[in-house]
Amino acid sequence: MARRLLILLLLGIIHVFIFWGTILPAYAIIGLFLIPFYHTTVSTLKKWLVGMTSINIISLVSKIFLPSLGVISSILDIFSNDAMLIFIMFLAGFLTANSGWLTHIQELSKAIRGIQMVSFLLFIGFSLWIWNASQNGNSNVDSVTGLGSLPTTLFYLTTLFLLLENKQMVKFLKPISRVGQMAFTNYVAQSIIGTAIISIIGLEVVSPKDILYIAVLIYIIQIIFSTIWFKFFSMGPLEKVWRLMTYGTKHVIKR
Repeated sequence: MARRLLILLLLGIIHVFIFWGTILPAYAIIGLFLIPFYHTTVSTLKKWLVGMTSINIISLVSKIFLPSLGVISSILDIFSNDAMLIFIMFLAGFLTANSGWLTHIQELSKAIRGIQMVSFLLFIGFSLWIWNASQNGNSNVDSVTGLGSLPTTLFYLTTLFLLLENKQMVKFLKPISRVGQMAFTNYVAQSIIGTAIISIIGLEVVSPKDILYIAVLIYIIQIIFSTIWFKFFSMGPLEKVWRLMTYGTKHVIKR
């Protein structure tokens, strides 16, 4: 796991020269903090997840409603930054995998629907709050957005879990799943394709509307490319390079 993450860090540093806003080095470094949890029990993972999530939420709420706390504000910044949120999401994924919840969606469907409804209401509430704060030039927009990230993610995931219990839906979403199967390749490709499109059409300033159009165009290209790619290969090109650099030729999957 450490070797795999260090290779990701190396590839992420290379990606910096293509796209300065890459998240790969941050993901690799934050991922290293998961190693101490590798052999812990599901119960221990739950306690850590609940504890860190609580600290993150308390820190964000304090920043919004108690902005002038002197030295304490600096401490709150540490526990409310994006790195903390990313680690919480990584830890949640780790817990989900270790507990085997993904293989028992039908058994957990009632609880999942409950989480979906609550997170949906919170998602709507935070969306309105974020919109209102941005319209009024409120300096707490980032903190409000961070606070709304967890319920938004929960709503997205629970909805996806329930949708994928339907076989027709699974078949319909197969092209999108192909994009996800080579997420590393497609993430790096997005920066290359996006830069090329912006250069070709000569955009000096990229507006939110431009970003939307470009994002949709890139995603359509990647759905088509990924679908064709998996007709001939079992994994994406960068995924194969990553595996090769991590394990050597012996563990490279062949079709």
